[in-house]
Amino acid sequence: MPDPQSQTRLGLLGDCFIYTAPAIHSHVCRHSVTIACALTQEPLTVSVGAKQWRGRLLAVRPFVARRMDSGARPAALVDLEPSHTRYSTFSRGALAEPVLVLDEHRFAGLLSCAQAFAMRALTGRQLHAAMQLQISSLADGVARYLPPDARALQMMASLRIDPGQSLAALGRQVGMSATLASRRFVEALGISVRQFSLAVKIQRAAALYGSGRSLTEVAQIAGFSDSSHLAKVWRRCYGGSPSRYFAEHSSVQEGRIDHAWRQQVSWRELAERSGPPLGGSGAHGLDRPTQP
Repeated sequence: MPDPQSQTRLGLLGDCFIYTAPAIHSHVCRHSVTIACALTQEPLTVSVGAKQWRGRLLAVRPFVARRMDSGARPAALVDLEPSHTRYSTFSRGALAEPVLVLDEHRFAGLLSCAQAFAMRALTGRQLHAAMQLQISSLADGVARYLPPDARALQMMASLRIDPGQSLAALGRQVGMSATLASRRFVEALGISVRQFSLAVKIQRAAALYGSGRSLTEVAQIAGFSDSSHLAKVWRRCYGGSPSRYFAEHSSVQEGRIDHAWRQQVSWRELAERSGPPLGGSGAHGLDRPTQP
């Protein structure tokens, strides 16, 4: 029987996901906060420019171009989307540098969860509950939780409905000028309105993988100018083309993707639904979870 850790697995957990692979070698710039976990006793390496960080548990700030190398050893990535309630803990200044090396003993629970997922011992609702608990525990250990300003939350909710809105339009909704709205948004979330809008578009595109739609349709629904724009952004974020990503994940064998929180999104839903509250349990915040 093959070692479960020799296979790639993906678990969709609402506003975050976990990905495990027999080895990780990447050069990307993601909109998400990434928590990298080594699944053996050997550390993995993250490089930003000429600087390197090594450890079994590392947190990487969003929109940082970085290289990651786990050698020939299995590793896991936990990615928090900007809608995750603890995203701002890592994006808003708690990390003085692009990468933070975390105490592997203090946060051993997260490493154990990642290991259990890679071994197929943790799935479905148990996986969702365990990961959210461990992420909250880790975030609490990094910095005290400070909820975003109510006006920033209103702008985030509005952008999730229509990521193409201008700063002026957002400002009018919360009674501020475009300049002040922009400043308040960055203070609350640690990223700009433009970066948040891009993240929403990427999440929409990801939600449509395996739907049978063409890349041109996916790009249009998600809010990209065209399929070339989507492909360029996707390659920078995930290190490969979206067409390859969609093909791999739509044909993957049962058991290697945790489907418990995978949602089906239609054109009409994206056009008409206002979406659940921020931090809700729907996959990427676009739909309710299905039964495991």
